[in-house]
Parts: sequence; structure tokens; C-alpha cells
Amino acid sequence: MIMAMEGRTRKLDRRDWPAFLNRIVPQGVWQSFSRSSKQSKGDPPVSDDPRTRWLRKYIILAYIAMGWAAARTLGERFGDARQWVVDLYPSRKRPGDTYVGLTKAATRHGVELFHQFWSALRRTMPKRLKEAWSQYGWILLAVDGSRVDAPRTIANEAGLGQSARDKSHPQWWMTWLVHLPTLLLWDHRAGPGNANERSHMREMSPELPLGALIVADAGFGGFDFLGDLDQAGVHFLVRCAGNTTLKTNLPNYRIERRGDVRYVYLWPRNRRRCRPLRLRLIVLKRGGSRTYLVTNVLDCQALSRSMAGEFYELRWGIEVNYRDFKRTMDRSKVLAQTPERGALELAGNIVAMGMLRFHAAIAQLAKGARISVASVLKLLRKAMEHLRYGVSTDWLVPELKQAITDNYQRKRKKDSRDWPRKKRQRPPTPPKFRRLKNHESTEIQERLLSHVA
Repeated sequence: MIMAMEGRTRKLDRRDWPAFLNRIVPQGVWQSFSRSSKQSKGDPPVSDDPRTRWLRKYIILAYIAMGWAAARTLGERFGDARQWVVDLYPSRKRPGDTYVGLTKAATRHGVELFHQFWSALRRTMPKRLKEAWSQYGWILLAVDGSRVDAPRTIANEAGLGQSARDKSHPQWWMTWLVHLPTLLLWDHRAGPGNANERSHMREMSPELPLGALIVADAGFGGFDFLGDLDQAGVHFLVRCAGNTTLKTNLPNYRIERRGDVRYVYLWPRNRRRCRPLRLRLIVLKRGGSRTYLVTNVLDCQALSRSMAGEFYELRWGIEVNYRDFKRTMDRSKVLAQTPERGALELAGNIVAMGMLRFHAAIAQLAKGARISVASVLKLLRKAMEHLRYGVSTDWLVPELKQAITDNYQRKRKKDSRDWPRKKRQRPPTPPKFRRLKNHESTEIQERLLSHVA
């Protein structure tokens, strides 16, 4: 292919990438994002002058492109990102030409800028995902957390602290809320490596859509956390482990035989002044193994045992999302030398991951589409290069429709042989069951009736 000279202008076609990008993020989203980013009381002054070098829109696009870039340093990533913004808007005023200028402009807005942008974009998801938005009447959202590394600088050690054992390096903790049928990002939070994923989930719960069902692993159990979700009217399906004691009227063998116990109670001894948490226990049997799930959806028709098993199996998709973020996108480490810039870089990388999947979801419009993140990332990087040299990018959308994972039957496992340092976690142990005594059963019913009244 003979490429045009760099910087040569070419009339863009409606099938080119900029036009498709305008479909993904329509003008209404940018306008809503701009309104939500207005200066609030006590915030530093933010200029709305169109001559400003780094507009809010430019900041978001630059950090998204930096998340996609293949370069190893922040300076090189910024160079590719700035060039992409210039190519998208060749007739507008150029953004700033230094990474320091970008970070100064982004710091004036803070990490909230990325949340406001994604909040404006996700409002369009129900209408655009169509039948992929819900499954069996539920909007399935999975929540989980993971760590990424940070440089061992004095500023990071002071600002992020120690995340685990003594002499550990600085780390960031991020918690994602992901739409399970499409694996699209719904919301996210980040903090130091010792942050609490349950606290992050509490922050995100007010922004949940109506009809949401939160699917989580055993790390999101506990009386206080599940009680807060239940009081807020949030439906959940959470794995139960050996650190939980459930009270029931049934013996253990009948629990195993039924596999679906409508009423079990979570009521620790040190929370006897609180309202007991009435739940439903679902036991999934896979060969000789057992998975114990608790939910506050007591209606067996609204959430059957087979549906619960299907939903919890889909939860593995969020783990795949983290793997794609850390390995495929190569964002397992934040490169910024200070916590302030590191928070911006991490938020930009997360939004870049969300935009990458959003590209493929809009192009494919298929329920449960098996998107290949590696293929989509290669296509986006190729499109950035073609746009820079004025070459047509009308091939992008047809190629995105074909960017799916393979579906052939493997004769052996995909992973390689055993690694010496590979971490192999033991599966959670079953929860503890304790029979209710007569006075406990009476007290529980009185507590429940008093709270209803």
C-alpha cells in the first residue's frame, strides 16, 4: 500500500474512523459531559474559552489514546495520543505539545472528569445494546477488584503506602463493575493498594440501573456489606465461603439434597442488635465440587437455580477483563511517578479499556459477543497510524465485526505447563451451618416483623 505523506489533508468519508467514533460517542454525550463538568463551588477556576489548549474533550481523548498506545514510556504515548487528537480535529486549535501540560490541565479537573464522561456515555447503553442489555429480565453486573503496580518513588511510597507485607512496593487497587453479557465497563473506582473493594462498591451502588443483579465472589460477603446492599434495594448473588455462618432449620444433608433453600439467616453474634438478614441459599453441584451462593432474591421463579448457575459462570468474564487489561493492553503497571498523576493515568487506562470494548460492541451488536481484545487493539492502533498519514480507515468497522475469539475445540489446555511461581489459590471452603434454636427462631421473626412495621 502506498501511503500518503504525513500531514496531507484528505476529505474524510462517512465510513472513516472519525465518523464511526462520532457514532460511538455522539455529540449529545459530549454536551452532557460538558454540562456535568461545570465548575462547582469551591473548585479551582476552569476556563470554557474555546482557545484553551486542553479542552475537557481533548483531555479524555488523549488519555484514551495513551491507553491504546504501544509505546513503553509516557512521553512516547503522549506523542502518539496528541497526534491522534490533531488528526481527528485538523481544523481546530492544536492541543498542548507537552505531557506536563496535559497532566496540569487534567489535575485541575481531577479523576472525577473520567467518571463524568463515562457516566454520560453509559446512559446510552440500554438503548444501543438492545436485547444484549438484559438477560431473563435481569441486568447482570459483576464486581471485582485487582491490583496494579506503581513505581517505587518517594512520592508514591508516601501517598500510596504499603498494600500488603512489609517492604512491599506501592500499588493501586481498582474495582470494576462490568456488564456481564457484553463485558462492557459500567463503573469503576480506584485507590491505594490497601483500599477496600467493598467500600468502592458502596460508592458505586447509587448509580446502579433499575433491575440490576450484582454477581460477586466470596470477597464481597459479610453481614454489614450485604445488609447495606439489601437495605438499599440492591439485588445480589454472592458466593458464600467458610468464614460465614448461616442459620437454618434444616440439617446439612437436606441442604445438600435440596440445593435451593429459600430461608437461611445471616445474623452474627456481634450484630444481634441489628435486623437479621434473610437470604436464599443455592447450592451448585459440579461433579464432586460444590458452590454455595446466597441471594436476597427469594422468588424462585425470578431467579431459578439454573439461572443462578448460568449467571455465576458468566462472572468469570470480569477476571478475563482484568487479564486483557494487564496483559493484552500491557497496563499492569502505572508509570506515573506521583499519586496525583498516577490516579489520572489509571483512570485513563480504564476508560481506554472500556472504549476499546465499546467499539467492538457497537460494531457487532451481538448478545454475548466473543470480542477479541487483542484483535481490536491491533485494529485501533493500525487505524491511528492510517489516520495520521491520511489513508482511508473505511475498513475498520468491517474488521471490527470479525474481531472475535476462536471457537474451535481444543484437544489440550491452552495454558502452558506448570510455572514455578504461578499462584494457585485453593477454592473457598463451604460455609458453616448451624441449626436454629427455638428462642432464636422466635427472636428472628420478631425482629423481622418489627422492622417491617
